[in-house]
Amino acid sequence: ETGRAGRDGRLSHCHLLFDSTTFYKIRSLSHSDGIDEYAMSKFLNQIFSSGNTMGCICSFPKESTSRKFDIKEEVLLTVLTQLEIGEEQYLHLLPQFSVTCTLYFHKTSPQLLADKDILLRSILNKSEMKDGSYVFEVPRVANDMRITMNEVFDRLQKLKFSGELSYELKDPAYCYMILKRPDDLNALSANLTKWLSEVENSKIRKLDAMFALAYYAVKGCKKTDGCSGSEHTPCIQKRIIDYFSKKEGTPDDDYCTPLRKSSSTFLQSDIKVFLQSNSFAKFTPRAVARIMHGISSPAFPAATWAKNHFWGRYMEVDFPVVIEAAKAELVKFVGKGE
Repeated sequence: ETGRAGRDGRLSHCHLLFDSTTFYKIRSLSHSDGIDEYAMSKFLNQIFSSGNTMGCICSFPKESTSRKFDIKEEVLLTVLTQLEIGEEQYLHLLPQFSVTCTLYFHKTSPQLLADKDILLRSILNKSEMKDGSYVFEVPRVANDMRITMNEVFDRLQKLKFSGELSYELKDPAYCYMILKRPDDLNALSANLTKWLSEVENSKIRKLDAMFALAYYAVKGCKKTDGCSGSEHTPCIQKRIIDYFSKKEGTPDDDYCTPLRKSSSTFLQSDIKVFLQSNSFAKFTPRAVARIMHGISSPAFPAATWAKNHFWGRYMEVDFPVVIEAAKAELVKFVGKGE
C-alpha cells in the first residue's frame, strides 16, 4: 500500500508493474462521469421545473433519473452539491429519503382516523388507492402540512406502534429546496458541463503523467542518472519532482500516451453498423463512445451491452475522437430517418 513502506526508517522498495492494457481500461473508466451539455440541460430543467415551487420540498428518484439522463447517481449528487455551494446558491439540499410511501390500515377505518388526525387527512387526500392500500408521495404531504419529512415519518411511526397501520417506503430520492431560479438556464448548463469536463480532463492528465513516468522507467530510461538494471529510483524521482514543479497551466507535451488521436474509416464504419443494428435504442454520441470504450452507464449497463461485439473495441482510441466520430455518424443516421 502506498505510504506503508519506510515508516520504520529503513530502506523500502516499490515494484512497478507496467501493463499498457490496464492503462487503456483505467483511462476509459475516467470518462464514466462525463455529462453532455444536452443531458445537463434536461436535468436542470427537471430540477427547476415550473411544478417545483421555491421554498417547498422537491425530490426526484435516484435510480430512474439516473437511467433517464444516463448520468451516474453520484454525478447527479455532485451537480446538486455544486448548485448548493457554488458561486451562487440555487438549492438547499435535504437528507436523502425514500419518498414513495404505501400505507396499510389494520384497525380503525382510514376515514375515522383521518377525522381525528390532520396529517392522515392530508395523506388520504393526496393518496392513490392500490389493492386496498394508500400510496402517496411524502414530499407532497410535507409541503401540504408545512412540516418536514422527518415529522411525517415520526407521526406515522407513532401510529405504527399503536397497531393502527404499517407502511412501506420505496424510491430513494435526492431531496432539495429551490432558493433561487437561474436567470439563464442554458448558461448555467454550459458552465456546469464545462466544470465537470475540467474535472474529468484533470484526472486524465494525471493518469497520462503516471503512464508516461512508468513507460519512461520501463522502456525509455538511458540509465544516465544512476539507474541500473531494474533499479529506476533516480529517474522516477526526477520526473516526479519535475511534474510537481511545473506551473499550473503548463502543457504536458512530454506525457505522450499510445492512444490513437485520430479517427479512421474503420471506426466510422463500425459506428454506422452499430447504429443500424441497434436502431431500437436512443443513443447520444457519449453513449456510443462509452460502448466502444467498454464503459458501463446507467442507461447502457455492461450486464446488457457487454454482449455486443463492439463493446470495448476502440478502447485504444482517445475518447473525444470516438465521440466526434459518433456525432458525425448520428447526424447521418438521423438525417436518413433510420
